[in-house]
Amino acid sequence: MVKRGALRAGVLLAACALGGCFDASTASLLVIDNFDSGDLQPSDDGFGMWGCYAINPKENPNVSCSFSKDSEDGSASSIVLDVTVTDVLDGLQQHGGAAMKTAAVKGPVDFTRHGRIAFDQKLESGSPNSLPAAALLYVELGCSTATDESGTLHDLYVSQGVAYTSVWHYKALTLDNFGPPPWLAEPIQGGTTACLQHVDAVRFSIDAQLPDGTVGEGILHIDNVVLE
Repeated sequence: MVKRGALRAGVLLAACALGGCFDASTASLLVIDNFDSGDLQPSDDGFGMWGCYAINPKENPNVSCSFSKDSEDGSASSIVLDVTVTDVLDGLQQHGGAAMKTAAVKGPVDFTRHGRIAFDQKLESGSPNSLPAAALLYVELGCSTATDESGTLHDLYVSQGVAYTSVWHYKALTLDNFGPPPWLAEPIQGGTTACLQHVDAVRFSIDAQLPDGTVGEGILHIDNVVLE
């Protein structure tokens, strides 16, 4: 099986060989990472190494990034985020979870040159502490150099929810459908477009949606992250 992303990347490489290389930022396809190298450095050197971290509580030690030979297209590997979340019994739902992230290392990237962000994904429950059916998966595009409407810099971002399954599935999210999460206190100056013009982080984020006082484990596989 040949992935559409892999096919287009091959076409671009052939064009480079025949007619000289060109600025990838102006191409119709940008492969952020296909994870075939088996390391945390993305295929596009404009992005830095992938990292994984916990969310609520941030000090949760039960988070890891690793690689698996399990991939939808039979390629060398995919990246795996494994997290065990504990929602402490305190009468509140903490919305604990985890995320994997790569940050732009050569300055913000203008995503408005593209129409969609596409990737392969599956989200499985661990055992014996399964994720609830209400668990949420988001793609988040950070734009920390954008400002809110008061002119203040924050860790601003736009996001879009992802319908997931426990088996591999190809997803392509239209960039125009991203938007600021409702919990951002101030609107982004220039709205979603301004954020997409200054993307400096790509994140895949799990909100385990655990009931108070429970434990859950999620295992997220991601492969072939591409801007189309």
